[in-house]
Amino acid sequence: MGTVNTEVKHIALIPARKGSVGFKYKNRLFFNKTADFIDSIAWLDDVIVSSDDSEIMDKSNQRGYSVHNRSSLLSGGGVSIKAVVENVILEMELNPQVYIWLFYLPILYKDRKDFEGVKSLISDKNINTLCSFIPVETHPYNCWMYSNESKLERFIPNDVYRRQDLPDAWMHYHYLCVFKAEVVNQLNSELIHEDTYPLFLDQHTSNNLIEIDTPEDYQKWKGNNDN
Repeated sequence: MGTVNTEVKHIALIPARKGSVGFKYKNRLFFNKTADFIDSIAWLDDVIVSSDDSEIMDKSNQRGYSVHNRSSLLSGGGVSIKAVVENVILEMELNPQVYIWLFYLPILYKDRKDFEGVKSLISDKNINTLCSFIPVETHPYNCWMYSNESKLERFIPNDVYRRQDLPDAWMHYHYLCVFKAEVVNQLNSELIHEDTYPLFLDQHTSNNLIEIDTPEDYQKWKGNNDN
């Protein structure tokens, strides 16, 4: 009787649609940088690229990646990443136990030590869903709304007036985002829920993270990395 292979599989998922409003064809521009990084990680069992862009599909095929031909219904700017992931799992017939690692192309900064550390963490703690978090730049307690009745209203009701009394506040950031296929239906549209393991990034890493949505973002990133 043959031995059953119970080894956990790890798959990289690159969502790379063609359309982009703020920065045209940015996924084409950034594809190779992320692909080179992924190719340096030996423990990834496969790479899936979900795209409606023939140029990105060609690049993916040249690297031996699996290509998910994303439909037009899932290629618009208003489609959630969860909807895309669910479709990938269904059409690529992924095992529910596989770990999916999300790689957003506009997040150019990547440190392999961070990914190696998360792989060890999810194995040691049997984590099914993890996402990284960074400190907020603007605290939600300091935010206001201006209603149709022309009245100011606190976004979150509070009367905190000293900076040191503000509770810690964090923003999710898909720099490190990994989850088992079987739990995706439990996650929200940003692939997070209350039991997601929060990985709080240090200030050094947070400062290096720039998600590039506009040409101005790209110039800022280049300026930070020219030295």
